[in-house]
Amino acid sequence: MLRGVSKSQNPVWIELIQLLPVISLALPFILRGEVDLSRAASGFLLGASLFAIVSWLVLHFQGVLNPILIGTGIWLVLGALAFNVPLEAIASRISAAQGFSLFVVIAAVGVAATVASPQGFIGYRGSDAAWIRRTSLILLAVGVAAAAVAFRFRSDIRVGGGLPFIVLNVARRMLIRSKR
Repeated sequence: MLRGVSKSQNPVWIELIQLLPVISLALPFILRGEVDLSRAASGFLLGASLFAIVSWLVLHFQGVLNPILIGTGIWLVLGALAFNVPLEAIASRISAAQGFSLFVVIAAVGVAATVASPQGFIGYRGSDAAWIRRTSLILLAVGVAAAAVAFRFRSDIRVGGGLPFIVLNVARRMLIRSKR
């Protein structure tokens, strides 16, 4: 049986498992070499379902959810609804915006987490509230920059989606490691 996580940080497996929902959507695109979100109804549904399961698992083991991946999960749920219900107005906006829509949702979660969560947008459980707030604001600035890049390069999913997503998550990990 797996044990709960330490009080201040997640073990690597909890960080990595939270990537499964977005990987489930992205993998077919990577293998095909092209992205067409309008044809990804089942991918969004799988990703949204995995988001619910993985979030429950992380919380069950008393881990801290990665707010970037919470935003990603909310985007997957929106996509699942938009393309499976269908909600044409939302589906067409997600398709047109490509990765930019993802980063808008991540930024919204970032603002909410920075203001309302004791773990902040950085997603770190600790007693230094000033550090959590400061690093959350730094990460939020990186998130806004990622959204700008995603908007500018929305026609290229690798540069406008994948690269900013990786940079944002690596920046989060680096900021957390700076605390140690």
